[in-house]
Amino acid sequence: MPTDVRNHPDAPDLEKLRNLVLEPVSQDEIRRRREDGEVLVEDVINEREDLDVRAPMSDEPGEPVEGDVGTALYRLVQLFGTPPFPEYVAGEDISDRHETTYKYLFRATLEDEVEELPDEWLLTLCDWRLELGVGVCEWRDEETDFTADATVGVTSMALAQNVTTEPVECDYKDIWY
Repeated sequence: MPTDVRNHPDAPDLEKLRNLVLEPVSQDEIRRRREDGEVLVEDVINEREDLDVRAPMSDEPGEPVEGDVGTALYRLVQLFGTPPFPEYVAGEDISDRHETTYKYLFRATLEDEVEELPDEWLLTLCDWRLELGVGVCEWRDEETDFTADATVGVTSMALAQNVTTEPVECDYKDIWY
């Protein structure tokens, strides 16, 4: 049974997450890198048996899951705009989409030095089998296998969980959703 990232023994405490800046990578940068022949290789943390960690959409660990990937998408759109990948643009042909219907690419930057984390890394947030999916990724010259550092993977999952479970204020009726 997967472990809630908030209960994972290797998950960072909230103080460490406060030192991370999460910034979306622009669609222009994604297109430019692809045109230059670069490939984004990704390690989907949800699929890592060695980590066995998830980011459930609940207020507290162990509580019933009230949110879903749609709630996560709503919050991500409110905070960061629409997903930057050209293949996930709304209104396009989606017949080739099997498990993922939206995906964001973020750059995580560490403001203070933390020994076990790099100064910067890339991560994706998407829908994954009706759950919030998290990947750690790198730009490379060719499609190759990539396995992210376990600490970076668990930290990315914790960061994603924290960002998507916090309600955002809606413009309509000033409610929190």
